[in-house]
Amino acid sequence: MFRLFGEKKEEPQIKVLARENTRYNDIYVIQNGVNRELWFKGDGEYYLQSRVDTLGQNPLALVYSRMIMASLLFCPKPQRMLMVGLGGGAVTNCLGEWFPKLKIDIVEVDGKVIEVSKKYFSLRESSNCRVFEEDGRVFIQNRKEQEPYDWIILDAFKSGSIPYHLKTQEFYQEIRAVLAPGGVVGSNLYGKGNTLKPRDTKTFLSVFPHIYCFEDDEKVATVAIATDGERWSEEKICDKALTFQKLPEPFSMEEVAKTYRPGKFREDSSAIFKDHPSGNGFLHDVERENLQSSKDRRYPITNVH
Repeated sequence: MFRLFGEKKEEPQIKVLARENTRYNDIYVIQNGVNRELWFKGDGEYYLQSRVDTLGQNPLALVYSRMIMASLLFCPKPQRMLMVGLGGGAVTNCLGEWFPKLKIDIVEVDGKVIEVSKKYFSLRESSNCRVFEEDGRVFIQNRKEQEPYDWIILDAFKSGSIPYHLKTQEFYQEIRAVLAPGGVVGSNLYGKGNTLKPRDTKTFLSVFPHIYCFEDDEKVATVAIATDGERWSEEKICDKALTFQKLPEPFSMEEVAKTYRPGKFREDSSAIFKDHPSGNGFLHDVERENLQSSKDRRYPITNVH
């Protein structure tokens, strides 16, 4: 979820289709030419959360949404997937078409985001796609004794930042507990505005043995892929992309593989993110993080592109 890549910072001059102000977000749905977009406003700034091409020519219109598909190199035939953070549902809608038998669970804390995604972004629940209105971490804690997931995507944002309790070592340990052996985790690490990527990397490596960083040349988007399988070389990643099943154009797994950045964000001096309980109880701390303004977050992301 990113600011509008390469475009001006001021309020977008477009047609507003809907606006909803909730406990968690100030939500805008806009029509920008052929693109329909979901934006959150926070601290006086606007942040792009999702974009769909209403003509259907480019179902993965954001850089991040294409790059997160690098997860499929490590999990080419996913059976059960969890998406933490809904946005406009572009990623899960696309995956539902590409993999008709894939069981998708989506967890989103803001009920209005779910409503506008259904009304304006073609989100449809079915026996294969379920949407849960709940905090992502609470949801995962309640799934520990149930059937595991082989693919988890972390994409929960509040305006231009990420709730701290969804970035810690303890959270990643809880994720690993609901991940099937050989499963994969894909995490949206934002673009240039996130200066904490070395800490993200080290936190992941405190729980998972391997992490792979993907980043486009303009550094608009960064994605981390965490696995518990054998370590892959750059050559193997490229080879897997070349032989990957054909997916609808204009998507190209070969182009995604070219964004692999081995060894990036591995500074040894980085500390890891740890939970900091307030003493008022876990659910209190979760709600505090979900309601906190971006400006005051413990996981800050600056508003640059």
